[in-house]
Amino acid sequence: MIRRFFNKLRFKILQLRGLTALPVIPQSPMRSTHRSLDERELYPHLFPNYKPEPIPEITVGSIITWFLIKFGILMLVMWFLFERYHLQEYWMVGLAVIWLVVVYPAFMQYQRFKAQTRMLEANTLCAKCRHFDETGHFCKLLDEHVSLTYTPCGGESWEAKQHFGKDDDDETFS
Repeated sequence: MIRRFFNKLRFKILQLRGLTALPVIPQSPMRSTHRSLDERELYPHLFPNYKPEPIPEITVGSIITWFLIKFGILMLVMWFLFERYHLQEYWMVGLAVIWLVVVYPAFMQYQRFKAQTRMLEANTLCAKCRHFDETGHFCKLLDEHVSLTYTPCGGESWEAKQHFGKDDDDETFS
């Protein structure tokens, strides 16, 4: 709370000095659901300790790994409980627990991952490159993760994809 107060105070001082005229990235009405940039990336002077990491917090591999770990542990616990307390008649409860503890959180993480992918596609040059891998948000050429603030090659090794997607009408590179 104190840090927030000092950051607001610092921002007011910067406003008085005329140093807050930062560019605002307009969002198109077609993609109003996508977030263009995080406020920590737009106003780095307000968040001095924020260091954007190029490594995404979730990938398809991490979703599958945690799905399998949680499913395995839950199956062992349910097998022990069902055998210990003779609960074989309540198998629907077991299915509901699997859905609530394993499947639904994995589905929500995948939806969040897809939203991050759409945000990268809308705001980075890397998403239109043929070396970009959507499943892990990384550049296959340099084997480094891509983020909103980090392009592994700096745009020097960029090559257009042969096909941009079903929604694009631009057939310049096909």
